[in-house]
Amino acid sequence: MLHGHSHNSPRLRLKCDRELPCGNCRSRNKEAHCAYEAGAPTAREHNETHAGLYNSSSSSSSAAARNDRHGYGSNSGSGTPTSRAEPLSSMAPSWGYAQTGAASTLSFLQKIERASTSDGDDGLGAGHEGDEAAAGAASSSHYQDSFALKEKYKGLIRLLPARMYIDQLADIFFKEFNWQYYLVEPQAFRELLDQWTGLPYKVLSARGPEALSPDLRVFPALLFEVVATALLVLPKALHESFASLKYAGNMTFEDLAGDYSESGVAIINLFGPKALSVTSIQVGFLRASFLKYTANVTESVGKTIRDAQELGMHRDALDPKPASDDVESVLLNQWQVEKRRHLYMMLASWDIHMCLILGRPGALDWRHGMPTLPIDARFTRDTDRSKTPVIPREEGRDPPTPLTRNLFLYKTLIPLRDIQDLEAEGPCPRDFSKVHKIQERIMEIHDSTPAVFRIENPDRQWDNEPDLHWLPQARCLTKQMFYFTLVALHRPYIFHREESRVEVIKGCLGMLEMQRQLFVGLPPKSWKNWHLFYGSFDAVTLLATIYILFPYENAEYRELALQHCHWTVERFATMKDMNLLAKSAIGVLRAVVSRLVKAIGKCAPPSSTSTSVDLLRNSSNTPLSTGRTLGSTPTSSIGRGSAEGSHKVSPESFMSAPATAPAQDESSSFPAMMPGGWEMPQDGSGFPGLAPFFAMGDLIYKDLTVDQADDVLVPPTDLDLLGGDSFMWQFEGGFGQDTVWQFLNQHQPSGDGTG
Repeated sequence: MLHGHSHNSPRLRLKCDRELPCGNCRSRNKEAHCAYEAGAPTAREHNETHAGLYNSSSSSSSAAARNDRHGYGSNSGSGTPTSRAEPLSSMAPSWGYAQTGAASTLSFLQKIERASTSDGDDGLGAGHEGDEAAAGAASSSHYQDSFALKEKYKGLIRLLPARMYIDQLADIFFKEFNWQYYLVEPQAFRELLDQWTGLPYKVLSARGPEALSPDLRVFPALLFEVVATALLVLPKALHESFASLKYAGNMTFEDLAGDYSESGVAIINLFGPKALSVTSIQVGFLRASFLKYTANVTESVGKTIRDAQELGMHRDALDPKPASDDVESVLLNQWQVEKRRHLYMMLASWDIHMCLILGRPGALDWRHGMPTLPIDARFTRDTDRSKTPVIPREEGRDPPTPLTRNLFLYKTLIPLRDIQDLEAEGPCPRDFSKVHKIQERIMEIHDSTPAVFRIENPDRQWDNEPDLHWLPQARCLTKQMFYFTLVALHRPYIFHREESRVEVIKGCLGMLEMQRQLFVGLPPKSWKNWHLFYGSFDAVTLLATIYILFPYENAEYRELALQHCHWTVERFATMKDMNLLAKSAIGVLRAVVSRLVKAIGKCAPPSSTSTSVDLLRNSSNTPLSTGRTLGSTPTSSIGRGSAEGSHKVSPESFMSAPATAPAQDESSSFPAMMPGGWEMPQDGSGFPGLAPFFAMGDLIYKDLTVDQADDVLVPPTDLDLLGGDSFMWQFEGGFGQDTVWQFLNQHQPSGDGTG
């Protein structure tokens, strides 16, 4: 109630006791809305007026009683009353602060004063009357918070596109993206979408999100993330159809996707950790995937993992129980349990994978164990899961599902946990037998690859199924993950152990070949794919670093390594306008490759940039024939066979390069090709002083870059690379003095490069 000088209203003619809150507001349970106009008589003035009237003995006792009731004490038992300090909330209007709104300064001051009263710091809270006031204040505060939540929620869901657009974008999402992680089951998504669009308007306008189930409450956030991800890969043919969704000039669909994704996060933040659900975990995972697609930091998945643990996804004992003992409830509950286990398995896979890529600690403590893995169940189109049991899939008879791939991917990544534990022993472990045991385990997992996911002689019986269009890509990514585990195992030891350098070279060449095949099979709209970046950037930087620091070793892989490095630079230059990570990293790749060419001498020049894409596409029929050579075959077998295959594919790519010589001749003639003046200060054990090498982590967290002109693409010939220092760009960023980047900055090659 707003109090002032005017008494024209019949309601305001009632005598006001000038308290805060006043008696009138307390009687109507409106304490939170009680305020005084600026300039109106305050409680202090009211007290001073009353103090002048307390003259007769007959009125003194009643005044004292009233003062005691309202918290006005006396000094040393005297009958002279003393006015207490004026509440800040009564003074705020005269200072010009707003008096309305739940988020106003006055509202916050009133909440603070009421909290003090409820804690017993003020005499106003004493007695039954004070309890009623506190209860009324709490009720009013809850009403205000609920109203604000409802209005914010309604404001956010108004930003959702119409159902027509949602249906089309959801189809794009499920076809182009969802198979990679299988975070959202199409049947469950459609069911929730129908429930959401069927909600009566009165439910949202009158009761708001509190009237909805936990999953349906945050379902708009899932819609926002699905729509945002689909907009990133929107085909150009549909750009005009979706142009009406833009609300500003020159706005791109990437900008619109970013807004939608932020709206999804805002909905999740409205409810906080006390209103978590399985859908909340899906939203968090999709948000992390969106950030990864748009070249942003991906640490948000750590919060999603903690939220999943709050829901009990990390323990079988915390799985939900059926609502009743009937068959329908049991079956429905089993599907919910499987969904939870799959989500947590993917979170764990993501966490350990990013740890080994970025060189940073993860959010998951593997010592606490993992829940039971989900069942590789048969794919079902039934929307009513209460009538469909969870039936295990039969290998070779039932078609694979994205869950089938994810289960094997998790199995592939299990050795990374042991590799992470080895990092605690440093680059010079006392016993390398642990490294050999982990490598044997990697090879055992490789040998158990299901036929449908093999690169060599795969089972292609389902390749033409519309729902399984992703199988060719999955084969490349599965093989690439094996090579990555091998590289991650030996990467800490490359600076002082020759055997590890050989394994890393073979692993990097395998990764780059899988990247080449994957790129050839993807349309330009898919060039934003994160997998096209990390598998190439890490491999090229590792290959180049090894050959720069140890140019006389592993000559049998030299030409193939240099060709793959040039191809990677060309790929990045081709997709840099679509892939922000590639755009940010292409300068670093050029600088690394230029140093590589300078180190190993005149060798295979890059192909013409104008025909690079055609060259890659035409050479896709001759994959790298590594077979079973992940550390188990002689070191010369991979390089010699692979180099011959490369010459057969694109002889023009080597132009003036000499014919490939046998391995023993290459090693003997290699020193003659070394440029003069390249000297490295190394001892007999290599470079033990260099810090562990995580190129991706340096690029994302240390702002790794080079000081080079933006319009330079690729040096046209190898002579330009070898002549002078025009392409020896300096690496810049927040890296330390003991890193490879600083080492390369300080040790530039000299001489004319002719040997």
